[in-house]
Amino acid sequence: MTAQIVPVKVVQVLGTLDRGGVETIALRQCRDIPPEHVRQVFVTLGTHEGMLAPEFRAAGAEVVRCPVRPKWTFPMRLWHLLRRIRPDVVESHVSLTSGLVLAVASAARVKVRIARLRSEGDGRGDAPLRRLQRRLLRELMCNSATSVLGVTRAALTFAGPPPHDYRYQVVPNQVDVERFASARRAVRDRCAGPVMTHIGRASPEKNRGFLLGVHTEARRLRPDVRLTVVGPGGIEDLAAVAPRVASDPSVRLLGPTDRVEEVLAATDVLLLPSHREGLPNVVLEALAAGVPVLAADLPGLRELSEQVHGLYLLSLRAGAAAWANTALTLAGTPESERDRISEGIRRSPFALSADDRWWRTVWTAHR
Repeated sequence: MTAQIVPVKVVQVLGTLDRGGVETIALRQCRDIPPEHVRQVFVTLGTHEGMLAPEFRAAGAEVVRCPVRPKWTFPMRLWHLLRRIRPDVVESHVSLTSGLVLAVASAARVKVRIARLRSEGDGRGDAPLRRLQRRLLRELMCNSATSVLGVTRAALTFAGPPPHDYRYQVVPNQVDVERFASARRAVRDRCAGPVMTHIGRASPEKNRGFLLGVHTEARRLRPDVRLTVVGPGGIEDLAAVAPRVASDPSVRLLGPTDRVEEVLAATDVLLLPSHREGLPNVVLEALAAGVPVLAADLPGLRELSEQVHGLYLLSLRAGAAAWANTALTLAGTPESERDRISEGIRRSPFALSADDRWWRTVWTAHR
């Protein structure tokens, strides 16, 4: 008689379940991991659940809110929630605040406590009080986490790892190469003018306003060039730079989408002028689709550029004209080189394997 499998109960802590790289990865995992093996609960700390909450529930997950505010009651409210759920694992995705989350999880007697670091910073300045807060959160993380996983060395460095601490490791994001490569083969059309694309939410660190300067300079060289901007959060950041951007026929503003592969299939070059990043999933997706990427010269992206083909870095200080000239050059990348870019991702540690069962060792190691 076969013994019944008791599913591992995993609580994942995020800000909100809005569309973004972390949330997209979490939703994919939620759909792919058999519910009879893992029961997933997503705890959101923001002011709302997020637009993807219904999709997480449809995938079999539970979604629970535990807002950070009011801050002084947050640790006790989270403790009561964890004692009610009684998870085997808590995995936190909220930067250094994961130190506080995992300290509460430790107090609630959760066995496996994982911090996931996705970015090389938090973009919150460097005032003395902020430095003290970061120091305290790093101490909490060090004292309470059973694993601290960064998507890049730069992201892991932000966690302040002690020397030779085996708990601190680099675990990169992965991408379904076939999904993006097959979409490019199916719908690629190079008869029209070059298409520059940006995919990312409307937030200050994404620096989307810079794209409009690049587009203006690119049109001086190629009047038929087009700019596509995809992502949630509205267009206020773009309209602040170019008030008539919504009526510009050479600019497409698509908003959020869950069909990124179709956008990339019609893209010649991806632009990423961010002020801060970790290991952006959209870069891996673009490279899997054979789309060259022009990105800001940031530590995490520098690491990635040493391991893949097709990622080119340029300082933002080089200016919009230099970005436009480089972007148009990359837009002319021949198909043979695009195939090489895609194949490079397929053969890299960033390719998602259908047989990947990493969660068995990460989430069930205590059993």
